[in-house]
Amino acid sequence: MLEEFEQTAEPWREAFEDLDEDVLAETAAEARSFGADPAAAVDELVRALLGQLDHWQQAIGEVGRALTAAAQERPLPEWAADAGRTEDVRWRRARQALLEAIARHHHGTLPAGRPAVVITGARRAGE
Repeated sequence: MLEEFEQTAEPWREAFEDLDEDVLAETAAEARSFGADPAAAVDELVRALLGQLDHWQQAIGEVGRALTAAAQERPLPEWAADAGRTEDVRWRRARQALLEAIARHHHGTLPAGRPAVVITGARRAGE
């Protein structure tokens, strides 16, 4: 089950691996060179990436539900829980990369640095 998910998720991971504002700028430049609307080209790319994030998130949920059902009301094995958390972190990083790329593409640099308060050991309800 996890091997199949890994194969399914790999293209999503690759799509977001090097995503930054330069990718959006390159998309706009390419569209411009072909006489197309650069804003529309960037919008199309962003919408496609948002769709990939949605499919990825759905797949994470499906594998989580399948693993939970297979556990038959017992706690998930640690390796399964770790795999789920790892994939969730990957998804969140991909989403953040997209949001930052969009913000930088449209508005320039973002504030640097870390927040003044760092929360450690925070868990979501139910963990």
